[in-house]
Amino acid sequence: MKMELGPLKLEPGEAESFDFYFTPSESIEDCRLLTPVHAAGAMAYGGNEYLLDGKLTVKASFNCSRCLAPVEQDVSLEFDEQFDEEEYPGEDAVIDLEDVATQLLVTSIPMQALCRDDCKGLCPSCGKDLNEGECGCPKDDVDPRLEALRELLDK
Repeated sequence: MKMELGPLKLEPGEAESFDFYFTPSESIEDCRLLTPVHAAGAMAYGGNEYLLDGKLTVKASFNCSRCLAPVEQDVSLEFDEQFDEEEYPGEDAVIDLEDVATQLLVTSIPMQALCRDDCKGLCPSCGKDLNEGECGCPKDDVDPRLEALRELLDK
């Protein structure tokens, strides 16, 4: 959605609202969007800058960073951005709100998603999901390169 900035300059302080849904044209790494992104808010001209505030919401699916199980989350982001008037000169200037919303969404995606707070992850030896039960791999399996440290601790 593109917003014309010229009319905002005619009435400084008066906000123009927006409310739209979109699907980002580029995929977002490690994330699958289950619903279109909802963007709602308002934009105003504040003398020498454009003020944009609003909220983004979307339902997304991630892989648990410990056990790789799919995790669905509602992602919600309130934002308050400022754009310098010099970046958008002229009376016919426009700002692409969809591009701005996509950039904000990418920064709000969690770096690590968990299926639950106490997720036990995968066994590093056999790869079994430890949330489903123990795997039977030996627990005292020590890297032979670290055996000398174990001997020092035993003394």
